[in-house]
Amino acid sequence: DVHYFEGEAVVSTQSTGKVIDPKASQNLGILLNSSLKNLPFDELRRLILSCDDSSLSPSVMESLLRFLPSSEDMGSLRQLKDEYEELCVAEQFAFMLSNIPRIEPRLQAMVFKKKFFEEAREIKPDLTYVIAACEELKTSEKFGKCLELILLIGNYMNAGSRNAGTYGFKLNFLTKLQNTKASDNRTNMLHFLANTLEQRYPQWINFKDDLKNLEKARRVSDDQLSKQLRGMKKSLTNLKKELEFHKTPDSIDDRFGTEMQAFLDYANEEYDKLEATYANMGKCVTEIISFYGEDPKKTNAEDFFSDIVTFCNDFEAARVENAKLKEAKKREEKQKELKEKEKRRKEQKDKERKDFIIDEQGEGEGVLDDLMDALRSGTAYNRDNRRKNNRRAKTAPGDQKRPKKIDQQSSSESISKTSSRTETTKQRGLQRGRSQTGQSPRVNKSSTDSDLNDILNTPTTRSAPRSRARGDQQRSESKASEALQRVKAL
Repeated sequence: DVHYFEGEAVVSTQSTGKVIDPKASQNLGILLNSSLKNLPFDELRRLILSCDDSSLSPSVMESLLRFLPSSEDMGSLRQLKDEYEELCVAEQFAFMLSNIPRIEPRLQAMVFKKKFFEEAREIKPDLTYVIAACEELKTSEKFGKCLELILLIGNYMNAGSRNAGTYGFKLNFLTKLQNTKASDNRTNMLHFLANTLEQRYPQWINFKDDLKNLEKARRVSDDQLSKQLRGMKKSLTNLKKELEFHKTPDSIDDRFGTEMQAFLDYANEEYDKLEATYANMGKCVTEIISFYGEDPKKTNAEDFFSDIVTFCNDFEAARVENAKLKEAKKREEKQKELKEKEKRRKEQKDKERKDFIIDEQGEGEGVLDDLMDALRSGTAYNRDNRRKNNRRAKTAPGDQKRPKKIDQQSSSESISKTSSRTETTKQRGLQRGRSQTGQSPRVNKSSTDSDLNDILNTPTTRSAPRSRARGDQQRSESKASEALQRVKAL
């Protein structure tokens, strides 16, 4: 008779239990008020008897197993059928569970059934990833050529040492390439490898595209797979033994034997497939490890795949850094070119400014040079020469007529005007130089003074009488002194 399970969940007025200890009673009470809050006792009993896990998650069933009273307490509760109303809610719930035949192995079988499909869905892709990754590593020509190039570079660098002429290297060496620094200490062997592949062997540089399943295969743990498969095998064996106790149903609602036998047949078939695939995976891993010259007994699949994945990721990072370095170099060269261009522009501008100043100064210095030559040679004091010079100045370049004679006063005025023009032109050159360069042009006064002194101290030869020559010399000295003062003023 199970009339006390019918209807809604039974509510008890008792807060303390008679059989179950307070801690176990509290745990069951928490479960009833959370996961099983809206599930009546009779409905839960029906689900367990019929092996219907549609409303029961694996976590709920595992909680039931964890908080289930001991077999002694369950036996004691079955003796309290007449005192059911006096039991607390947790004991009433435990009493209901105690009336289900073999409740603990039954719940364990239901948990295994629920988890089996989830674990199988997780294991299948992992096995496929590893097998596919092994095949990719074995058939990728690009990756093989890249390893050949690494060996070639290594032998070139080790030429003359005890490591020269090496026939191969351990795969974990791939993770240490970045430790070999270049002379600039900014790049390493990975950067050099990436540049070499990009410039000379671009058909090999995308070798990572051939290894698409490598990253997923690296995350597969062989130990975890082996543990999951062993757990499946053990659970299948236990379920098979448990079905021996359920050949005859205890009630019409008990469908454990029928449901679990159908599941066992399907699970055994799926497990055989998983086991065969796992064995094939192990064979592929052993072959690929040996293919790359490693010892399968000392190298596991996780480390093997991880070393290659690390190398691929480091290589791609080096390619990105190379691109950044090239862009930075281009910017530096462009800035340097702009600076050189600006420097040349400034130099040209300064040169043009200096040439302009020299032209302005030379215009005045040319008149001064003419004056100095006239003073030095004495022609400035020779009446005939002065007349010739004046006539030559007044005559056009193509005119061959003799110039008219001019008196001594006109000659002196000419010299005075020439000096005045020299001074004016010099002052203009100085003003233009100051306005353009901010500096005053230099005048070599010492050389000018020396030249004038030499002229003053040089005797002039004349054919005139001595008295007349003496007078001319005195006038010459006087005019030379005046010219000297004007030159010093410049």
